Amino acid sequence: MDTGLLIQPFHHPLGGALQRVVHGQHPVVYQSGEGAEKVDNARDEIISAHKWNFAKKRAYSVQTTKPIFGLDSAFTKPTDCLKVWTIEQKPLAVFEVEGSSILTSEGNAPPDYDDDGVDYLAGQYILSDFTDTELTYSVDSAFTSSDEETDLSSYCTALASDFQILETEYVRQVTDVSTLPVWLRRCVTLNLAIYLSAPIKQNEKAALNFQTMLYGSPKVQGMMGLAMSFDAQEAGGTKFVTSTFLASRR
Repeated sequence: MDTGLLIQPFHHPLGGALQRVVHGQHPVVYQSGEGAEKVDNARDEIISAHKWNFAKKRAYSVQTTKPIFGLDSAFTKPTDCLKVWTIEQKPLAVFEVEGSSILTSEGNAPPDYDDDGVDYLAGQYILSDFTDTELTYSVDSAFTSSDEETDLSSYCTALASDFQILETEYVRQVTDVSTLPVWLRRCVTLNLAIYLSAPIKQNEKAALNFQTMLYGSPKVQGMMGLAMSFDAQEAGGTKFVTSTFLASRR
């Protein structure tokens, strides 16, 4: 990660110390990888704080087991997931995240393989009983279906028999700072300054000032609020879901 990019827009006396931290040269805070961990934490904390358009991702989560009580199924979170936002394209769907699992009563069996020129994308799952045993296959490479045996052996990996998949929308972890929008890079820089200002300068007041710059105050517009406004400009209209209770009162 080119952490130097975090410091470029940050003109403050602390900037030099931050440079030494992210490059592993500050003796106070950079011990046993502590400085690098703070950089990662500062970045992930900002990215997971909002449903940023640039960091949104869609993937299928795979069923792993069933909880001993409560919701029906448990699904494995995507490996790059920081925060789950929506499942099954249902804003009101019930789910809970426990550790690395998504617990819910939602989920469906993968669709059956169709050899009639269907476009399959990498990351999808399909069912097939071509080998006389119904198995679920993960699609490793995109293809247009034509022959079941050839397609399954060339583009897919056999996993196991009967299990469900879950449509998951989430915010992904972004480790390459150069791909962050510049306004979000500023947010990460300010958050890193909050982490490091006290141990570097022994200055709690500086940390509070950085926190105000990042999150705002009754009299100050924080950078996070500005970043959310900028990010919202890259989305279309929003459909509001009315609860059944409110609908019944009309």
